[in-house]
Amino acid sequence: MAKKNKTQPSPGTKLRKEKGPRIPIADVREVQDLVDIENEIKALKAENPEVFTLLADLVDRYNAQLEIAAKVVRARGVSCGPFENFSTVVKYDPEKMYEELGEDLFLKCGGTLSQTTVYDVDQKKVEAAIAGKLLPEESVEHFINVTHKYHEPKKVTT
Repeated sequence: MAKKNKTQPSPGTKLRKEKGPRIPIADVREVQDLVDIENEIKALKAENPEVFTLLADLVDRYNAQLEIAAKVVRARGVSCGPFENFSTVVKYDPEKMYEELGEDLFLKCGGTLSQTTVYDVDQKKVEAAIAGKLLPEESVEHFINVTHKYHEPKKVTT
């Protein structure tokens, strides 16, 4: 059994980009500023642990009560204190309306039926076609998307 060359993908393999290069924090001013602020927060917490314990408790209680109050206000459909009902929207579920009324009454009362075209591709076949040079390179750039997925720090809460 011959060894496969690990640097050349075989036709049909998923084209994956390597992770972006890792650079020092100091090379990105915005990241350096973020880390500096994070260190200030950690120092402040270390200097005042009792204040941050009280604050964490208050924040937890506030957030729990916010959820409760929001449910009650929304259920009643009113504005109250910091809750502002700025819009009321009525929507009709076309599938349920169709099931309830039947096709004739559904269409008579404002329902419509339509078909939609859904485009899809077999990723392995497309990648094989790209690797095999079956597709013009100038066309590929118009329909290929490369996205980057990140793990990033969470927002500070308390």
